[in-house]
Amino acid sequence: MAAHRSGPLKPHNKAHKGGRHHGGGSAQQGGKGRVAPKVLCKKLKKQLSRVDQRHRASQLRRQKREAVLAEKRQLGSKDGPPHQVLVVPLHGRISLPEAFRLLQNEDLGTVYLNQRGSTQSFMLLCPGLKHRWFFTYARPGDLHTVLDMAKVADTILFLLDPLEGWDDTGDHCLSCLFAQGLPTYTLAVQGLSSLPPKKQIDARKKLSKAVEKRFPEDKLLLLDTQQEAGMLLRQLANQKQRHLAFRDRRAYLFAHVADFVPSEESNLVGTLKISGYVRGRTLNVNSLLHIVGHGDFQMNQIDAPVDPFPLNPRVIKCQKKQSTAMEVRLIRFSFMGIESRPQQALYYLAIIITQDCWF
Repeated sequence: MAAHRSGPLKPHNKAHKGGRHHGGGSAQQGGKGRVAPKVLCKKLKKQLSRVDQRHRASQLRRQKREAVLAEKRQLGSKDGPPHQVLVVPLHGRISLPEAFRLLQNEDLGTVYLNQRGSTQSFMLLCPGLKHRWFFTYARPGDLHTVLDMAKVADTILFLLDPLEGWDDTGDHCLSCLFAQGLPTYTLAVQGLSSLPPKKQIDARKKLSKAVEKRFPEDKLLLLDTQQEAGMLLRQLANQKQRHLAFRDRRAYLFAHVADFVPSEESNLVGTLKISGYVRGRTLNVNSLLHIVGHGDFQMNQIDAPVDPFPLNPRVIKCQKKQSTAMEVRLIRFSFMGIESRPQQALYYLAIIITQDCWF
């Protein structure tokens, strides 16, 4: 009688490997208190138990959440620089004076215009919201101004037309901003209430569909009344900030006041004093400072005066310490005037390597 032979379709079960693989808990139970010998090696990775791994993960999540909240509370608060907002109208029918009139809401806080008295820029202090803003604007036709001011702006407020959104000039400006690096932005529609009530819903749907190509999943806000302006300010204060690599690597400043003091020898050479709020990294006096359109200069000194736009003026009646003014980080610079005190020479940082220097 022939023996039975299994065919090729017979399942081959995997053999049980008992005693080879253990989890962290079974290894501790099987060890019965015995500890492995220590290895003197700095590169040895520490093996954490499952409980310790969960605890470490929760600690990392808490630290990241606290860092985001601290950054959000620092911007525009009494201890940090004002929240700088750049208003950019993307259509020729947008009225900038009307938008600035709505944003200068004296019911929410105090408004400080610039020293020349024009509505080109203004400071808005809101003690109720515990926030302060600095508003300025740039036209899309002046592309270089828009790109330079977008480098230092914390938030860009785009004003859209209710029918077309943006024109050809605004579309070209958006393309350049996306190529350079777009910071935090907000979209606001001006003039929607001027349309007939029956056409407002259709116009908003068409505008949302057109905006999705550039700004997917972004909410459109309105800017036609004082109440809508207040909601827009709250959105600007509470939204999450986007990080740009070229801003995180260095210190930067938007000059609020610039004063040129000519020297005794010539009126063409002198000292330039610039006042503003330093953002980004810490600024060192022994470093070169680049002025857009003029080149690199060496700093002479850095002063820390009192904040000219305090959020709570009642608190700053008596000066507490010099360090309080340093935390505000209001800095004043002097260029091209070297004092007699010892200072590090920085000419070697700006050496241009020509083609003759290569071997």
